[in-house]
Amino acid sequence: MKEYDYVEVIVEKEKYAKQGVHKGMQGTILDPRNIDGMWLVVFENPITFADELFVPIKEEDLKLIYESKDEPIEIQVEVIVEKEKYAKQGIHKGMRGMIYNLDSVEDCFEVFFSSDKKAIIERLDLREII
Repeated sequence: MKEYDYVEVIVEKEKYAKQGVHKGMQGTILDPRNIDGMWLVVFENPITFADELFVPIKEEDLKLIYESKDEPIEIQVEVIVEKEKYAKQGIHKGMRGMIYNLDSVEDCFEVFFSSDKKAIIERLDLREII
């Protein structure tokens, strides 16, 4: 387990219950350190969704629900050419979109546009917007 992993408490223990944490509650690890076999887990209030409980929980008392990934990639780009193959998809020169994954196929990227369109665009047909 590591920071930002989403976890579930799998035991009912008095020491957690005194702090308002019960079996089945889910939260996020919010500290990169595992101190004495415990992770600092934050739990949301189910009504307000505010982070209210910050409780150290033993790793053995947690189940991993979702493993956090590295920070997401978000690169804003602009189409710098007008091409028929893009126009057929409703994509034109000057349109701006986002790249969320740097995996490329044949030097092309999947670009998501604000108009709920996405297209595979050649790397040389894009410029990054800073």
